[in-house]
Amino acid sequence: MNNVVNCGIHSKLSPFACLVLCTFLISGCSGATLKSIPPAQFQAIHHNQLGVAEEVAGNSELALSEFSEALRLHASMENVDGMVIVLINIARTYRLSGDIASAKAAIERASTLLPGTSGLAGELWFEKAKIFLAAGDLASAKEYAVKAAGVEESTNSGRRLNLVGIISLRQGLLGEAGSQAEKALQLNGADGSEAETANSYKLLAEICTAREEYGQAAEWYAKALAADKIIGEGKKIASDLCGLALIAEKQKDLPGAIGYYRRALDVSRNSKDLRLAALVMNALAKLYRESGQPLLAEKIDSERMSLPDK
Repeated sequence: MNNVVNCGIHSKLSPFACLVLCTFLISGCSGATLKSIPPAQFQAIHHNQLGVAEEVAGNSELALSEFSEALRLHASMENVDGMVIVLINIARTYRLSGDIASAKAAIERASTLLPGTSGLAGELWFEKAKIFLAAGDLASAKEYAVKAAGVEESTNSGRRLNLVGIISLRQGLLGEAGSQAEKALQLNGADGSEAETANSYKLLAEICTAREEYGQAAEWYAKALAADKIIGEGKKIASDLCGLALIAEKQKDLPGAIGYYRRALDVSRNSKDLRLAALVMNALAKLYRESGQPLLAEKIDSERMSLPDK
């Protein structure tokens, strides 16, 4: 296996709107020195990391440009592992921007390159599952998510089980989703993965919501919110607050729901998540009308219309 050091693979766990940076240390590097790694490979790694940074910043076009250069450099050395890593990142960037066809093309190219014994198989299957999930093909998504979760890789096991649980929830298999979420929570806690622990909390909240166990759902959302505040993920905090707002609405607590949505709106605006801000404004306007506050509803509608396109 080729020596690749510190090659970032980035990941978002839908539907939690969570962007995570993962670093792979490919086996075979333990005895390598800096001098033994070709300069072109360092350049490829650098461009790949720049691509990850651009994607985190929301600049998908710049990210794809950096990934393309990283792919070219890895290909010039026939560094297969490096090419697979970059293609996974390209697939994720396309998926996150809504271009599922291009995401599928990139992940299939990575699949054809992947050696049978590669340690990257789990990550590739994980991304493939998320692409199928985004395309609405739950059966294929489940197949690859289960394969990814079956790879013996403790640091990613909880993360991958969260995805299996999400797909099971989408399939309406609440019991199965619950057992997977609980197992994922245990694994994430053991691994010290705060971000994925928060995701497990949120998945359990969604499962309880589907079961109409609103009190328990609120408790799980509150735990997710506390965890995400420690991490400092603004977009995830806003999503947690929206979950709490939904539960309050289900329980006919309109003032409580409005309060949570107001908080979510403040956080989403300050996190520059205008898509979520617009959705929250729609929900707020609806609740203001239902609670007999049409002037506030009109004000929120006006603010939403004034949001920039991006």
